[in-house]
Amino acid sequence: MSLRDANRWTAIGGQAGSNAGGLYADDHGRAWYVKTPPSDDHARNEVLANRLYRLAGTSVAEVELVRRGGVLAVASAMLRGASLGEALAFPDNGVAADVCRDFAVDAWLANRDVLGTDLDNVLVTRDGGVVRIDQGGALAYRARGARKTDFGPEVIEFDTLRDARANAVAACVFGAMSRPALAASVAKVARLTEPAIGAVVREVLGDTGEARALTALLLARRDDLIRRVAAGSAAATRVRAFDTMEE
Repeated sequence: MSLRDANRWTAIGGQAGSNAGGLYADDHGRAWYVKTPPSDDHARNEVLANRLYRLAGTSVAEVELVRRGGVLAVASAMLRGASLGEALAFPDNGVAADVCRDFAVDAWLANRDVLGTDLDNVLVTRDGGVVRIDQGGALAYRARGARKTDFGPEVIEFDTLRDARANAVAACVFGAMSRPALAASVAKVARLTEPAIGAVVREVLGDTGEARALTALLLARRDDLIRRVAAGSAAATRVRAFDTMEE
């Protein structure tokens, strides 16, 4: 993967969030928030999660893996809009329902901090678009950087993200989802095939044993979601048939 060098970008703003970072303008004057996670693995993990969201059709910020200060960093293109918290102050605008459409993708990717503690990890643009802007708490790592010990084949987040006792912030949006809404959300994950998932993982992690293991885990989590909503044997059979097809 060819990476941009952010060392010469111009600082135009300070740090936001728990990781070291700041607002920078690139060589073309475009604004990016660049953060330096605790390790290169954390940076790859976040960028990979963002690409998997895109694969599922979820609106996410434009994110790149860049080099800064001799290490990997995550650059996110700046967007204008209101935070989810601000948008939810107007309950009739349909924003909550829009966020819920991609709930199963959040659960699949174990993004336990998808909404942000202050409901600021989702941005609502001027035209009403709902954009997930921070995937630091997805896949293998928690939002604060610790490695998860329970990121496995069972998608526990399908339950915990809707349970106020386990995740009060997420449950305030996802907790009231109906069974049909859950099934519709899972359908976005159910259609993802092994070749497609594997290709995205390899783009970030390379053709490595780690990439193969993560692809297998993501497939197991996809199948667990299908089972949880009883999406139908026909859907499960169809997607597994696609898994056996060549890219």
